[in-house]
Amino acid sequence: MNRPPILAAYAIAVLWLCQFLTVRYNYGGNWTGLFCIAPHMPVPDFLRSERLYIFPNSDGYDGQIFHLIAHDPWMTRGSADSIVGAAFRYQRILVPALAWTLALGRDEHIHAAYIAVILGFAFAGVFWLARLAQLRGLHPAWGLAFLAVPATITSLDRMTADIALAAFCVGFALYVESGSPWRVVLILACAALTRETAVLIVIGYCIFLLTRNQIARSIAAGCALLPTGAWFLYVTHGAANSAAIKYLGWVPLSGFVERIVHPAVYPLAVWKNDLARLFDFVALAGVALVLIAVARMAARRRWNAEAAAIYALALAVIFLHRRDVWEDAYAFGRVLSPLLLLTFVQRLGFAALAPMVLIDLRISLNIGVELEGIVRGLLK
Repeated sequence: MNRPPILAAYAIAVLWLCQFLTVRYNYGGNWTGLFCIAPHMPVPDFLRSERLYIFPNSDGYDGQIFHLIAHDPWMTRGSADSIVGAAFRYQRILVPALAWTLALGRDEHIHAAYIAVILGFAFAGVFWLARLAQLRGLHPAWGLAFLAVPATITSLDRMTADIALAAFCVGFALYVESGSPWRVVLILACAALTRETAVLIVIGYCIFLLTRNQIARSIAAGCALLPTGAWFLYVTHGAANSAAIKYLGWVPLSGFVERIVHPAVYPLAVWKNDLARLFDFVALAGVALVLIAVARMAARRRWNAEAAAIYALALAVIFLHRRDVWEDAYAFGRVLSPLLLLTFVQRLGFAALAPMVLIDLRISLNIGVELEGIVRGLLK
């Protein structure tokens, strides 16, 4: 297990097995259960022949939106009219477009292709992190830490695209340190098409290059945003529902503090509700830890390409206010994953894993329900 490709291959084999088991015993063998589709989610005509797994009495999750986009990535079949903030959602095009491409545009193959793309990014994340560990003289088994990233867990469980951005963050760190400028630009371009959060990484990196008087490389890095800009103009023009979703406020840490002062109340038995709220605070402690780590980096004047990206991401987190992002660890865990991951790769070690592990503990309560279904199914 000291070769990154083999390590990554074993990792995705185990991840696929976990998905297979939860689909088999929790969703009756219907792989669309991974998209977490709500009853009220519109079903366009081109999907009516599919046997979709619907979660009753549920609002679903973001995977249901990516599912629609993957079937209609170029906004020609009416999916955009069914999505709130369609231009904003469609900006995150990379993963759905890759699934559509892999499926050759055929609806009946989209689900398998989408799952393959998600597993492919799991492979890339483990592989790149193992290579980064090797580059620093550490054992490549550190690549398995990618499986602890909240975005990895939530994407594998709910088919969100955040795992791709997490993988690109590792690739960015690897190729910055190995001295591959064109690969860095390519990764940043793909990252920005995956999720708008990556724009902060590009900005931080450009600022770093300017402080090193590397003006040409800074311009090249900035050009990584050109495909995203062009694509966003296209989707804004093509989406009837193009209203943006506002995430940031003006008061520092207001969203974080409000989440602590006003805990979530879950429709569960009293003891389960208390347990969930306790682990909510554990997860929020993980957020506090990563912000403290960033503050310590700044106090020590650490300045490199990854640090510049970290500062840009941390600044956005400080002003992140939207309640539905802070509502549960599934949401803020995946949104904060680029910050968590880049902070972790600054100094690979068990202590640096702590923020992610604390958030994972809360996520495990959700996964535990699925695990219980798998155990019951296997026992039968």
